[in-house]
Amino acid sequence: MGIPYWGGFLLYSTIGFLGIIQWIRWAKIVMKDTFITDKTTLFWLVFLLPNLHYWTASLGKESFVFFGIASIFYAFATSHFKSISFVLGSLLVVIIRPHVALMLFSSIVLLLLFQKRYSLKKRLFLFSGGCLLLFSLTYMSFQVSSIRYWNWERIQHFNQYALLSFRGSGSYVPMLDYTYFYKIFSFHFRPLFFDSYSISLFFASIENLLMLIIFILALLFIVRYYTLLVFPSWMKITFLFSLLASVIYIERYANLGIFMRTKMMFQPFLLLAMLNIISQGITHYKKKS
Repeated sequence: MGIPYWGGFLLYSTIGFLGIIQWIRWAKIVMKDTFITDKTTLFWLVFLLPNLHYWTASLGKESFVFFGIASIFYAFATSHFKSISFVLGSLLVVIIRPHVALMLFSSIVLLLLFQKRYSLKKRLFLFSGGCLLLFSLTYMSFQVSSIRYWNWERIQHFNQYALLSFRGSGSYVPMLDYTYFYKIFSFHFRPLFFDSYSISLFFASIENLLMLIIFILALLFIVRYYTLLVFPSWMKITFLFSLLASVIYIERYANLGIFMRTKMMFQPFLLLAMLNIISQGITHYKKKS
């Protein structure tokens, strides 16, 4: 297109910035009544965590994909499904990363099917439309990944090939040798300090340690106050999306840098979900004290 190198960076970082703005707008809606946002300005520091800004400010698909994902989340929080940002964001995710669109829309469809406020007729309509959409996205994902068609042995073969293709990289992780739990842990919380051999990995370790602490706190509050906690629709979509992404990506990636790049598509939303749970847990703890 004749765009200079600096112009490319400017274009991609601008799209990434718009995605972050959408994420912040969404966060203000879903976190508005929480204890954390009412009592401390430290909450707003979560928007400055470096991983997301690093990947959305460079030449890569992540800036467009994150803008699309953030626009979809924001549209569901505001019910603005006819907005330009929602339509454009959805198209970007579908075209650039159909497998990400498949995971995200699968989560949304699953949630909508069990919404009691919808009539049976409407749920059947949603189910039919959802199946058509998910089938189309599955087909697109298979074509992009060269798997081509559904065959479990073929999928496993391509997954193993993908994992082993990272062996020559500087931050290779032997995922094939790990237990399933450690695969999940490595994907979400590594690199940690024992992996650090560069400045970038050291700063990534700080962010991952913070995420690990937040995850443990949220898990403790879930165990303690599960029956009292409120899990709104946006949170359920976030959990489903993060779960699907985790299950799929641990079978495809084996590199610490790729872990960090891939997580930025869902981790910012998961972070706010966990902070919301922590906020609810603190409120219930104070009431009982």
